[in-house]
Amino acid sequence: MTLPPLHRSAGLYLSWIGALCGTVLFLLGDVLPYPLPFAAPSSFFLGLVQVEIFFVLLIWPLFVPLLEKDGIRRLSLLISVAILILFALPLLLIGANVSGIDAAGLVRSQAQVAGLSTLGAGIASRRRSAMPWYLLAVFVLSTLPPLSFYLENQMQAKAPLGTPFLSPFWAAAAGGAPAWVQSALAGLGGLGLLAWKESAP
Repeated sequence: MTLPPLHRSAGLYLSWIGALCGTVLFLLGDVLPYPLPFAAPSSFFLGLVQVEIFFVLLIWPLFVPLLEKDGIRRLSLLISVAILILFALPLLLIGANVSGIDAAGLVRSQAQVAGLSTLGAGIASRRRSAMPWYLLAVFVLSTLPPLSFYLENQMQAKAPLGTPFLSPFWAAAAGGAPAWVQSALAGLGGLGLLAWKESAP
């Protein structure tokens, strides 16, 4: 007796839930022989959001071509994005309660996740040849601004103006305007790419 094949979208959702649940176990399970300084109730919600951002930036675009083979194309990919956020919502609500995050902070974080995932879907669907450049840009924007801030902070200097707006992980930690700006720009860019392919003959 053979088992039915696993649908590609099911693999996406299981990977998403597994990443979030693994983060919860890592933060709360005390699995390492030494304590983690960032594994605190105040940073529990941010840890979940950072994992979400990592997933939608680097893992989610890899699933887009597979989903397109199953007939989920163009703007229909946004349904998968909505399902991902819906599946994450119970853990996020718990994390927000533990970390003392209000409803505005929860909505802002998920707007950023939705915007970044829309951009990743647009590039992976419409500009697949640009994926290496996309991954390079994600690496540069995710690492260099925080590294610059860290080095300059050690030298008692201010971070360059606007750097929280560049790094997606830093924007999630900073909250406020950087997260909203990133969600708007990334979402509009991704929607433009997906809609452009939708209108193509």
